[in-house]
Amino acid sequence: MNGQLSEQPLAELIREISSKSLSGRLRLEHERVKVVAYFENGKFLYAAANLRTLRLREYFKKSELVSEANLAQFDDRISDTDLLKALSAQRLLSAAAAEQIQARQVADILRSTLLWTEGSWDFESRSRLDQQFSLKIDVSSLLLEAARRLPVGFVNSRFRNPAETVSPLAEPQLNENLLPAEAYLLSRIDKPTTLRELSAISGLGEDETLQLVYSLALAGLIKRENWKHSFRGSQPTPPVASEVVKAVAPPAPEPTKEADPQEIENFLARVKNAPTHYDVLDVGRESSASELKTVYYQLARRYHPDRFRKADAALVSRVESAFARITQAYDTLRDDRLRSGYNAKLEARKKAEQIADVATKPEAPVTEAEPVGEKVAEPVMPAAERAELQFKEGLTALEMGQRKVALGLFGSAASAMPKEARYHAFYGQMLASNEQTRRAAETELLAAIKLDPKNADYRVMLAELYRDLGLKLRAKGEAERAVATDPNNRKARELLRGLTS
Repeated sequence: MNGQLSEQPLAELIREISSKSLSGRLRLEHERVKVVAYFENGKFLYAAANLRTLRLREYFKKSELVSEANLAQFDDRISDTDLLKALSAQRLLSAAAAEQIQARQVADILRSTLLWTEGSWDFESRSRLDQQFSLKIDVSSLLLEAARRLPVGFVNSRFRNPAETVSPLAEPQLNENLLPAEAYLLSRIDKPTTLRELSAISGLGEDETLQLVYSLALAGLIKRENWKHSFRGSQPTPPVASEVVKAVAPPAPEPTKEADPQEIENFLARVKNAPTHYDVLDVGRESSASELKTVYYQLARRYHPDRFRKADAALVSRVESAFARITQAYDTLRDDRLRSGYNAKLEARKKAEQIADVATKPEAPVTEAEPVGEKVAEPVMPAAERAELQFKEGLTALEMGQRKVALGLFGSAASAMPKEARYHAFYGQMLASNEQTRRAAETELLAAIKLDPKNADYRVMLAELYRDLGLKLRAKGEAERAVATDPNNRKARELLRGLTS
């Protein structure tokens, strides 16, 4: 089986191979660059390319895991797998380091090839690998990343029928790498919905809606009705747009109604004054995970910040703050372990309040009632104060185990106040925990160090990042600078000791 990438890009080929549990070798070619990828029962195993920059030797040079002198003893024409075997046999590379560097190389090959919109492909089901691979590669996230970067015009060409239906999964999956717009659109798909309807109710443009649908569908977070099939055993080809027009068209959805200003004010006041996560979502203590999900999606449809993009900056800021609390509340209460810990904290707070009530409280002074009909405008929170609030909320979310919420709050704070080192440092540390965002983490941590070069903790964060990236010499250098900056920093000394042993 073969075809053109303009008709069936790699991302869709991978999706179909996975859905049909196919095995074999997929060969791709574009402008003299050749890539081969292997699959076993639908699972991606391994990929290799003939491009020099994507060869394993280059990765060893960049990572400094193997010296150039040791690499020089092997012929340039040796295959990547044979080079890896030779280095391991001579104990020049540990098994863990070999697996990590190879996973990074294969992920980079996929990442670049997924963006090809021209070229050819060929699939051979009888071809198999002669060795076993168990690389840890998040293919779903790579597909999501590629869909975001593909040209808008190309993505639009993947949708031939505006009446095509997309549906939610029976068991919704989570992906911590979703962008706000993707998460918002996902929250709108709670039943089978046509593309035309979804574009109308989402509040987004048609091009943006299709790009988001394509991304979510490739990542396996929603179901598309009309994927194009290239392999034997595929479903019947769906009708093209011209055929669908003959059928009775569904009624056009009603335009989304804007929320009443007073309703928005009531919502913001309720969330702002809510003492607990249960009050934020306006649910009972015994609400099930399913009930929480329903409430959260209802709130997202009505009050997600993306619906207020045309509002004034002060209102947008208040809505963003309110929805951050809603997201934090939902992420805490839907997780049984986090919910149990949170309930324990509420009980402790309740006992403390009961003890405090024993003491005599002074009578509250009488205040004059505000004149009826006169509404005092709420002062706009300064950017620095709002960023500090987001940073503190991020620390709270991190303490509660809500890493996704903390990441967003730290990122917002760092963006609002780019000269505050703390915000960059904590944002960078959160980015460093995800292999896909570690390069961005380096940028944030370097910014923090530039703003506060005498802070040893920030250098420790950067050293740990370099260590996780396999850049041992860089990690050691940062650890040494951290110890020189603060000789009493225990974490810096332990890290340096581990890097030098």
